Amino acid sequence: MNSVKVIPLGGVREFGLNSMVIETGAGSIVVDTGLMFPKFNPTGIDQIIPDFGYVVENQEAFQGIVLTHGHEDHIGALPYLLKEAPIPVYSHPFTLELVKRKLREFDMNGHLRLVPVLPGQTLNLAGMEIEFIEVEHSTIGCYCLSMRTPQGRIVHSGDFRVTPGEFRTREDPVRLFICESTNAEVDPRCADEDRVFSSIDAIIKDTEGAVLVSTFSSHVKRIQMLYELAVQNSRKVTIIGRSINQVVDIASDLGIIEFDPRDIIKPEEVTAMDRGRLMVICTGTQGEMYSVLSLIARGWHKFKVRSGDSVIISARIIPGNEIAIGRCIDQLIDFGARVYYPDTADVHATGHATHGEILDAVRLLSPGILMPIHGELRHMKALAEMVENSLETAPQMVLARPGQVWTLTESGMELTGEAPHGKCFVDGELTGNISDVVLRDRRHISEGGLVVVFLVLDSARSEVVLGPDIMCKGVVPASMEQEITDEIRKSALQALDMCLIKDTDIQVAQNRIRESLGTMLKSRLGKKPMIVPILMEM
Repeated sequence: MNSVKVIPLGGVREFGLNSMVIETGAGSIVVDTGLMFPKFNPTGIDQIIPDFGYVVENQEAFQGIVLTHGHEDHIGALPYLLKEAPIPVYSHPFTLELVKRKLREFDMNGHLRLVPVLPGQTLNLAGMEIEFIEVEHSTIGCYCLSMRTPQGRIVHSGDFRVTPGEFRTREDPVRLFICESTNAEVDPRCADEDRVFSSIDAIIKDTEGAVLVSTFSSHVKRIQMLYELAVQNSRKVTIIGRSINQVVDIASDLGIIEFDPRDIIKPEEVTAMDRGRLMVICTGTQGEMYSVLSLIARGWHKFKVRSGDSVIISARIIPGNEIAIGRCIDQLIDFGARVYYPDTADVHATGHATHGEILDAVRLLSPGILMPIHGELRHMKALAEMVENSLETAPQMVLARPGQVWTLTESGMELTGEAPHGKCFVDGELTGNISDVVLRDRRHISEGGLVVVFLVLDSARSEVVLGPDIMCKGVVPASMEQEITDEIRKSALQALDMCLIKDTDIQVAQNRIRESLGTMLKSRLGKKPMIVPILMEM
């Protein structure tokens, strides 16, 4: 079989869950194993990961998991897959160090095979010759994959900011270009790191008090830049946040960044420092509830911001997080700090390709087929339209859905089937066992409250022996509770009387009470709490 199958398990028509299967007659690989954080905060759900059932069921065919870089939306789900399918993992040494620490948290230090791959190295996996091309992004150790397959060359862009020089020296034609579409809908405001350097430098010079900078923990080059700016402006640096300290430790061990210990102070020493000589680098760019920046914004951290301080959010605001980060900004301003963020100042340069870079990559590769990934449908569609409007001869466009099996043959690429796919919810120690019904019930309780109706029946005489006792939680204010409780009791008894007359069974009676109370409460309160009737017979 000479055909090649491309199966996105996630990362198309959505942000996050980046994971793609590529199959040949000789075997299969997985490119990336990313997670997604809940956009609308389903109650109790910590993370969302792809359904890897297809990989687990066919794991004997999988010769490797290839990670393009170390961001959570590309490696975060890896432990969950490796628990079920211990497949060898290939990536940059920096990415693998992040993976090792993640696996230790899952108590998975055992016999997993992690294989470091250096820039420019070529591996043979699953009947493909895979070249690892280093690309610029908002972390280090990022790869684009150039794969020589039985159906010609396939290029997977990974996340990239600048078109790699290797695209200019290609020799064989590219059949398929799998390209990220993050910035395809709107060209980013700032893509120049030098401009970011100058802008932050000016803010530091204009700040009398402390400078607090929040950035992505994985953005090693940005952290190094902030350190250098602090030293140039005679400021000491403290780094606060578990994830960012882990990354700094790894990068320091690998010789990627260099800090002079004399310029670094411990977090517990900040209160004794002259604020005008202090820079704090921390996590929390997306307003996460318990991140360092969010704790500082709420006044819950030992470091307090005040008038004369400047806060810089040096990161892209990920869609879906606008409300959380907006609240954080407002709270910081309320403490008297000046706050700078990408909408108001050039304090962050995109890590993803601009329109010009995307078009440059497509022109250089001149692929026969283009598959946009790493974006919601509007981003994928914008990439397709941008290319179609810019090239005289546009490639075939494939706007894939998760789970679709796209088969590449001599005649082109076509949809040939569907693999098991979906989303698995991570809720504490539970993974994949949280059904939509459970989430629906949690949302129902959080939005409308809970009403429990308890009755004991004498089944022989068809009489109520005890109750109805009513418990309401989160339904109405205390001042209205007695009034609403009386109405619930009256409505429940009326519904039960009708059931006793007709001699219906307990299950039917519970349903009738639930329906009757739901209608009454919806009419009375404008909302329907979760209603749990409990009927016991004696």
